Amino acid sequence: MCSELSSLATTDSDLEQIVTVVAERAGVWAAVVDDSLSVLALCAEGSGRTTADGLAKVLDSDPEAVSQLVAAAARMRRALSLPAAGASAVSLVVAPILVGDDSVAYLVTAGHDADETGEDARVMVTEHAAMVCAVVLGRRRVVAIAAGRARRELFDGLMLVGDRAEADVEVWARHLGIEPDQRHRVLVAALCSATGAPVRAATDMVEHMIATRCPAATVVNRDADVVVLVPGDDDAGLARQLTALARLCRKAVTARFPGVRLIAGLGDPHTGAARINTSYTEARRAVDVGRLMTRLPDVTAFAELGVHRLLAQVHDPGELDGFVREVLGGVIDHDRANGTDYCATLTAYFRQNGSLQRAAALLHTHPNTVAYRVHRAEKIAGFDLGSYTDRLAVQVALEIVDGLGVDA
Repeated sequence: MCSELSSLATTDSDLEQIVTVVAERAGVWAAVVDDSLSVLALCAEGSGRTTADGLAKVLDSDPEAVSQLVAAAARMRRALSLPAAGASAVSLVVAPILVGDDSVAYLVTAGHDADETGEDARVMVTEHAAMVCAVVLGRRRVVAIAAGRARRELFDGLMLVGDRAEADVEVWARHLGIEPDQRHRVLVAALCSATGAPVRAATDMVEHMIATRCPAATVVNRDADVVVLVPGDDDAGLARQLTALARLCRKAVTARFPGVRLIAGLGDPHTGAARINTSYTEARRAVDVGRLMTRLPDVTAFAELGVHRLLAQVHDPGELDGFVREVLGGVIDHDRANGTDYCATLTAYFRQNGSLQRAAALLHTHPNTVAYRVHRAEKIAGFDLGSYTDRLAVQVALEIVDGLGVDA
């Protein structure tokens, strides 16, 4: 049986063929599963749905014990067995499928062994079959890496190079399956870890989520970024779709990788392959601002950045701190010392375009109260909102405090 399995490694075999040999020759249920015990390839003695259901029942009979067995096999890097618990129960053998240093999947066999010798033989066969599976998956990984590298190089040519001849850009776009005269926009999902830990697994998950949920998009994994080129003429519809997708990805990343943060930036829509790098540059700028902003939207859209485009170019936070202290320091200190909220009142007042009534409704207070607080803030900090330059300085300082999270 091991010889027959080894011969499969030299041919263009797949996982189903390997587990079929194991199942039919050893008279057991056999499957390849991932970390979550989801079945990737299945065969069982006999055929039909009942065999698949039979193995599912085995895996579901004691999921905690099975999960522990899988984790132990991955940790010890060898096949392990779980003996049958009763006369009618089956014994389980799990062998890690190792590609490089990674346990990429697991070969599981379940069946009745006549004696200890039969169990030992099944452990050996399962481990040998897992090694053959690793050859198949390793071959696929090499092909995928080579294809992915070529794809990234083409994609980088479109995204990062702005001075290429338009004809060259159109040829590259066609190689990637992108129509050169299409309207498109770029989404960048950037991942970073607060501890500096690698984010490769999180990036891979986000790439897979976007690729499966947005099949029309061209998706490329670039280190800690997932870059997405989305075609379409419905600018508002695409923005809603990508916002919802970013929200879904952020939720999944937070749940599975608590220390990882996802920041999404959306470039403006542009027409023509030669403008792809423009949309990418805009999306990257939006991500840079999103890294600084404390109140992150689901997607930081370049078109909605406003003055934050300029603020994000100030690389020394001390410069922003100093500006805020100079303009609003007195008001901030007063709020802290006395429990007042003059800064919040000024923010509401400006965002309602100077309307006392609308600001009062937003703050759930009376217009006269808003007018009093605004006047008191002027006296405390020494600015004059009747002056164009003072008014502009106060608005910019408030955006730094509220939007970029600089707390003076």
